[in-house]
Amino acid sequence: MADLYGLRTRDASGVTTLDTTITSVRSLKMMQVAGNGAFDQYISIPEIQAQSFVVVDALYDGGENTSSPQAWYSTGQLQLRQPYTQTWQVMILSMGGEPFAAPGSYGIRASNNNIRTQIDSINQVLTVRYNGRFNIGFQGPGSRNQIQWADVNFVAPITTYERPMVFLNADDYMMVGNFSVKGSPGNWTGFRLKAWNNQSGHGEAALYPMMINWFCASYMVPDAAPGQYGASVRDAAGNRTFITTANLALLNGQPASNSFVVAGDPLTGGAWYAPSNQMPWTGSYQDYVLANALFSVTNIGQTTQPFRANFGGFLPGNRSVLQMYCDNGSGINPLTANGRTLFASRPMKPL
Repeated sequence: MADLYGLRTRDASGVTTLDTTITSVRSLKMMQVAGNGAFDQYISIPEIQAQSFVVVDALYDGGENTSSPQAWYSTGQLQLRQPYTQTWQVMILSMGGEPFAAPGSYGIRASNNNIRTQIDSINQVLTVRYNGRFNIGFQGPGSRNQIQWADVNFVAPITTYERPMVFLNADDYMMVGNFSVKGSPGNWTGFRLKAWNNQSGHGEAALYPMMINWFCASYMVPDAAPGQYGASVRDAAGNRTFITTANLALLNGQPASNSFVVAGDPLTGGAWYAPSNQMPWTGSYQDYVLANALFSVTNIGQTTQPFRANFGGFLPGNRSVLQMYCDNGSGINPLTANGRTLFASRPMKPL
């Protein structure tokens, strides 16, 4: 067995709250960029390093037409496709391979057989804020009842400037799109999404309810409840950047914004079709997928169908691939799922 070392803390009941031999804590950096109206905009961002990954997200609630631009990234550079002149949130996440350090910063870093943990006074960690479960889609063979929309309200608003990250999982089959977060910067109140279950493409499973679990996470680190204890880190201004009593959102695997390939059968119906795109997934039913950019629509500009739905999720009985479709109802300007920034996550502690 390989040597293991690092930091471990437990709560009053003996439950492990941090273990650097199993827990991957990722630092997080936030910034906003403004679109310049170009079809492809290239933005120099030195903070994007070789082992970084990036999520580009919207900062507004446009209902089911809340769009996020396709985005690709490489060391030092971000590419946005059709960003228009809106302001977009850019989240640079670290796998722990780069320092992201500044003069005067402090914290800890541990490496255990390629499991890297970094907790510092500059970059905050993703923490689970709320979670729940809902039923969406058709309600069984022969049923006329279909729950087409899920409309979820958080227990209390999330007051971060950027939208919280919403992660979705399902007991088995999941096919959703038209995702949006309700509210505005500093007052995010919930989220919406639409069922896209398709019997002709996915068989009998598409006729039954999709039982979907969700959690949302943000960079705001909550205060510990009375009586709790553990390790805590604050920045120079006194803002807490980490606490072991929080439930961390673990980020699994190295994502990429160009991993989808044209694979699988397209969905068709009359003149309508939606090309099929797939990328390798984790194989685990414990892993959630980030919904923010992946399941939001794409705005392709001034056409008769400017907003194109990106919808997808998990095929019946299969977690080896992430399945995506791109609505091409007009028969022109086909899209791909590449550039839809995402990653897999699971909560460190049971929800």
